[in-house]
Amino acid sequence: MVKAYTTVRAPSAAFTNMQNSSKKAPKKGRKKLISNIIGNQDPLKKAIDQTNHKLTEYFPVRRSVRKCKKTVLEEQQRDLENKVLCQVEDGLKIKHFVGKGRGVVTTREFHKGEFVVEYIGELIDQTEARKREAEYARDQNAGCYMYYFKHRNHQYCVDATAESDKLGRLVNHSRNGNLIAGVVEVGSVPHLVLTAKESLPSGVEVTYDYGDRSRESIRNHPWLAS
Repeated sequence: MVKAYTTVRAPSAAFTNMQNSSKKAPKKGRKKLISNIIGNQDPLKKAIDQTNHKLTEYFPVRRSVRKCKKTVLEEQQRDLENKVLCQVEDGLKIKHFVGKGRGVVTTREFHKGEFVVEYIGELIDQTEARKREAEYARDQNAGCYMYYFKHRNHQYCVDATAESDKLGRLVNHSRNGNLIAGVVEVGSVPHLVLTAKESLPSGVEVTYDYGDRSRESIRNHPWLAS
């Protein structure tokens, strides 16, 4: 006859400590105390705790890098001033056109509003400009590359008649030009700059409206009417 029996083991020290602690602890804190004791003995929980990491340890918090409109405009202005000071003429070349002579074409793409070239010459006042214009008119073989403009209530003229290697003086006229003339002040000195009126692909002639509609000018230079 087989006798059934149950092996009785002595309580572990941890259980004894838990039992003793639970007797001394108030009822409300017993559950928390038991949970802490069991949790401290659970190797799986320790392993999980050791492998838990914050998501930001692997994926940094993304912060906005968008610039405000004022900052963008200031950066564009500084870039424009730098190009004027350095007399940048990248992306352009001279080309001869039948019946029109020299002109300027693009060798790369320009985006709308982008600086293209400066109209470089001698900056003079209107009185001196009129004197020179009369002298140039007496010489039928001499060209006239004078651009009149107003800036801060003063009349100016850029005289680019003297032959030079600057490309801005060779940009031809068109009432439907793809460039816009504007004034940029650098160190209190006004500069005439030509910017893209629209996106320009490579290989197109750049032109702008000279703005001269006087009868005398059109009589002497018929191409101003076109």
